[in-house]
Formats: sequence, C-alpha cells, structure tokens
Amino acid sequence: MTAKTSALALLSAVLIAPSAQAGAFAEQAYTTPLADICPNPLILQKDWLAQAEHGGFVQLIGSGGDMSPGVYRGPLGSTGIDLMILEGGSGIGLGDGETSYSALFMGNSKAGVLPHLGYQELDNSVIFSKRFPTVGVFAPLDISPSALLWDAATYPEGFHSIDDLKAFAASDAGKIYVSTIKRTFGKFLVDQGIDADVFVEGYRGDGENFVVNNGTWLNQGFVTSEVYKFENGNNWAKPIGFVKINDLGYVNYTGIVSVAADKLDDLAPCLSAVVPLMQQAAVDYATDPDEANAVITAFNDAGNGTSWWKTEAALMDYATKTMVDEAIVGNGSNDTIGDFDMDRVQIIFDFLAGSLDERANPDATPEMVITNRFIDPTIGLK
Repeated sequence: MTAKTSALALLSAVLIAPSAQAGAFAEQAYTTPLADICPNPLILQKDWLAQAEHGGFVQLIGSGGDMSPGVYRGPLGSTGIDLMILEGGSGIGLGDGETSYSALFMGNSKAGVLPHLGYQELDNSVIFSKRFPTVGVFAPLDISPSALLWDAATYPEGFHSIDDLKAFAASDAGKIYVSTIKRTFGKFLVDQGIDADVFVEGYRGDGENFVVNNGTWLNQGFVTSEVYKFENGNNWAKPIGFVKINDLGYVNYTGIVSVAADKLDDLAPCLSAVVPLMQQAAVDYATDPDEANAVITAFNDAGNGTSWWKTEAALMDYATKTMVDEAIVGNGSNDTIGDFDMDRVQIIFDFLAGSLDERANPDATPEMVITNRFIDPTIGLK
C-alpha cells in the first residue's frame, strides 16, 4: 500500500460514512465559476508544513483531493479548477534558501512550478519590497499565533506586558529564547526597552533550552502548537502560560496570501472571484474543522511533508479551538474576515522605517504591499 493510498484509507475510516462522497461539502459550498478567469491549477505556496493554520485552504478541497509528497491537490469545490497546495519550509517543501514569497518570482524548485499565490508576512513584505515585491490580498489569520511561553508553576503571575518583561530581564531569573533580536518582533522587544542581554538567539522550534533550564527560561513558540506540545509531552507535560506577540504591540500579519506585484493586474479577475471563496472557507473551517483536520492529519501521517512532522488529531482539535478562542482567526475590528486593518499595517511600516536596507523599496507605502480590493466585506464569522 502506498503512502497516498494508506493516507486516504485512514481518512475514509476516520471521516467518511459509506454513503458520503469525499469532498461533497466543498463541491456544494464553493461554486463560483473560475474556469475562464483563473489558472488551472491555481497554485498556492505555503510557508510551512501542513498544520491547522492552513486548514481554510484544505477546506476548499475537502477530503476529495490527492495526496503526494509535498502536494495536496484537488477540485476547488465545483468551480471548474483544481487547487494545488504546496508544502513550505526552506529545504523541506521548498529548495534550500527558497521562501514562499521568493517562489512567486523564481519558482519552487522541488515542485518544479511557479506558484500564483504565496504566503508572506507583513514585516517581510516591507523588508523585501524591492527584491521580492508582493501584494497581500487575504489574511487567513487576523492575529499572529507567535507568542512567548513560560512554565505556569515557575511564573504563576505570568508576563502580560512590556513592563513585565523588563522586570523579568532585570531580575536575572532566566533568559528569553527567540530566533533573533536583529529584526522583526525580537528587535521590537529590544526597541521597547527590554535589555538585550536577557535574550538568547537561535530558536528553531526546539524546546531543549526550556526543559534543560527547568522552565526558568521563556520560550518563543506558537500558541497553536508549542503550548499543546509542552503541556502534553516535550519532556515537560506541565501547564504553560503565554502572551501573544500581538498583545505586546507587535501587530504583524502572518500567513498573508500574496501575489507578485507585477502579476496583480493579470490575476485581478481571478482574485475578485476566488478571495471571497477563501473568506468563506475560513469561516467554514472555523465553524466545523473536522473534515479538513482529518485530511491534514492523514497527509502528515503518510509522510507527505517529512517523516518527523506529525499533527495528531488531538493537536489539530486543540489548534483549531485555540485559533478561534484567541481570535487568531476572526473578524478583527469589524464584521469581515480576511481583510487588513491599515492602521495596523502602518504601525509595522513605522517600526521598520529606520532599519530597511537595499532589499526594500524606500518609496513603498502600505497600499503598495497590502490591498482589501478583493475582499467581500459581507463575509465574516458570526
């Protein structure tokens, strides 16, 4: 039995009743005709391996797609085209040194295709606004799931503000383990006055420093992933507290669906039709994630990303509930899902303004890298 057939067998056993048709919900829910205005297949390059944050796009296909290494592909509802979802991660789903946004210009060398849509982060879209100029058209996540985590027993009061973290740095109780303090949110924390000496750089999704230092360190992580993993394993299995980076003031958008700026006009008719479908799929996934979650679990169990990346059903359930409870997926300040708050965009522009280099367009504006042009304002979580 191949990885593909074993994954589909698992999915059928877990999810699909004998009389049900795989992908039936997507076929009935997503019906806008796309065959004459969108590329077929429409190719989406993700930023990482399959997880709950990508569930809204799996929702557009449902359980009726085909699994193969690095790719989930199937009919985008009954629109008349296929959606091809590519795994991300430099050296994993993409070639070494490639990113989801560079792939929009140079292609995904592993898959051998040039994606039409690619995940991007707002801060990176500013930083690379000259080298890789992109335009964000849809925000699947209203708030970034990035957070700082701590052991709830060691720090029962937790850390909920910049002042709390300044006091922690002054106390010499431990360190804060992050990927870098040279850019993005790590630099933001230092710029807010948190002593740079309290940070240890090099975080790559690991928990070793947290465990070895018996929970005295704070750790970077995702509230949708690492919190669950620490509380249920990771050589820890004890309660974790967290504060989202967004709540500390770094109001970045992550996982933005973007297009290469020079392709925007050509893709505009397609985007006008397909972005509202993405919005609706985000609502549908947040409301009932079971089918898409089963697909993601089966996809990873079959090793279609890597042999070591697994997303057990309990983790998927935790992640999807947390995304709604923590407003990571939500309408934000209005009644619309997937749109951008341009005041937040300006905040990130202002933060980055003094540290940009030759990779950035010095004349870039928020409206050049982000647009609500294709958003349907009537679609949102109730």
